[in-house]
Amino acid sequence: MGKQITGDSKDAKRLPLYFPASLRYDTCEVIVLTTKVGMVSLGCPKNRVDSEVMLGLLQEAGYQLTPEATDADILIVNTCGFINSAKEESIDTVLEMNQYREKGRLRALVMAGCLSQRYQQTLWNDLPEVDAMVGTGEFHRIVEAVEGALHGTRPHFWGEMPVSGVRSTRKLTTPEYTAYLKIAEGCDHSCSFCAIPQMRGGYRSRPLQDIVLEARQLVHNGARELVLIAQDSTLWGHDLYGKPNLPRLLYALQEIPDLTMVRIMYSYPTQITPDFVRAMRDLPVVAKYLDMPLQHAHPELLQRMGRPFRREKTDRVLKMIRDAVPDVTLRTTFIVGFPGETDEHFATLLDFINMMQFDHVGVFTYSHEEGTRAENLGDLVPEETKRTRRREAMLAQRRLVGSVRGRHVGRIVPVLIEEAGDTVSVGRSWMDAPGIDGVVYVKGQYTPGQVISAQIVGTQEYDLIAEA
Repeated sequence: MGKQITGDSKDAKRLPLYFPASLRYDTCEVIVLTTKVGMVSLGCPKNRVDSEVMLGLLQEAGYQLTPEATDADILIVNTCGFINSAKEESIDTVLEMNQYREKGRLRALVMAGCLSQRYQQTLWNDLPEVDAMVGTGEFHRIVEAVEGALHGTRPHFWGEMPVSGVRSTRKLTTPEYTAYLKIAEGCDHSCSFCAIPQMRGGYRSRPLQDIVLEARQLVHNGARELVLIAQDSTLWGHDLYGKPNLPRLLYALQEIPDLTMVRIMYSYPTQITPDFVRAMRDLPVVAKYLDMPLQHAHPELLQRMGRPFRREKTDRVLKMIRDAVPDVTLRTTFIVGFPGETDEHFATLLDFINMMQFDHVGVFTYSHEEGTRAENLGDLVPEETKRTRRREAMLAQRRLVGSVRGRHVGRIVPVLIEEAGDTVSVGRSWMDAPGIDGVVYVKGQYTPGQVISAQIVGTQEYDLIAEA
C-alpha cells in the first residue's frame, strides 16, 4: 500500500475555470483565484479507481490538480480499512496531511474511502481535523463534499451508490497504457476473516454496456492493457443473468480495436468454469494469467475461514486450467496464523505450495478484525509464530522461483515497455501484473507504452531477461 499524492499540475492549463468559488469582481477586471486539490490514495486497485473517478470529477468541476501537498488548498485521503495496519496507515496519513495547514496552504481536509464507510460516525466524532467525509458508496459526491468543506459546513455522505457508477472521465494515476477496470462492486461471500461486505455492500455487477463503454474510452485515450478488478471477478453477471457470465464480457472486450491485453484479477475457484477456461484459451486479447486467492490448503482451516470450496475442488480447477492452457501463469495468496492453525495445518500449506508450483505467491499474516465472524474464534496464534510461518512460506516459494520462472526461457512473448533505458529497458509480459509481480529486462532502448516481441533468455530471481 503505497502513499502517493496524485494529480498532474500540467493539466491545470487545460482546465475550465471554476466560476462559483473563484471569481472576484472589480470595476475593471476579473481575477481568477485557482483552487488546487491533491489526493493521497491508499489500499487496493479498487480504491485507486475510486480515487481516479474523484479526481476526474474535480477536474471537470474546474479544480486544479497538484501532486504537491504543500501546494494544495484541499487534500483528500482515500483510506483503506481492510486490516489493522491499513487502518493505522490511513489515520496516520490523515493526521500527517492536516499538518499542511501550518506548513502549506491547506484550507480543507477530506477523508474518503473504506475506513470512512466502515467507522462513519465514530471517526466523524473523533477526527475534528477532517472537514468533510465521503464513504465508498457516495464518493461521486466529492465535489459537493469539497464545496461544503471550503464553506465550513462539514458535510458527510455514507450512502450506497448505484453500481452502474459515475459516468465521468477518470484521471488515471497509472501510466496511460495500463488502466484498472472495475467490473463489479461489493461482495456476497462470507469469509470469516473479511470486513469488505461491511464497507462495500453486497455484490453488484456493472452492466456490460457500461464496462465496454468505459473500456473503449480508456483504449481511445491510450490504454493497451486493461486489468479487470472486483472482489470476485469471476462472479460477474450472476445478478444480471442468473449465473456468472464473465466469458460474455471477455468476448465483448475482444472486439475493441487496439486493445492488446485483458488481465483478470481476484478470481474465485468456485466460479472457474469450462466456458471461462475456453475463453482464456481462445481469445487472443485475454492474458494467459489468473489471480486466484486460495487463502489456505488445509480443509479444517478453509472451513474455519468460511471458504466455500475444499482442497479437492481446488486441485480439479488447477488441473483443468493447466490442461487447457499449458502456459498459464497462476498467482495466489495465502493467510498464515489464522485462529486454530496448527503446525500440521501449516505443514499442509507448505506441501501444497511445493506441489502446485505457482508462478507468484503472496503470504499475509492474519489480522484480527472486529465485526468479522473470526473475531469470536478462539485458539489465537501468537504474533511471532505468524511472522515465522510467513517467512517459511515465502522461503518455500522463493526456492521454487528459479525452476518456475525458468520454464519460460526460450519463449517469444509480447512485452509492454514501462521504462526506457540507454541499454536495457524494463517492461512486463502477460506473466506479470503491474505493481505486484516481476518485470522483464529487455536489452535495447524502447519507448514506454511500446509493445515489442522479445525472447526470454534468462531469469533473475522473480524477474526475466529478454532480447528483442
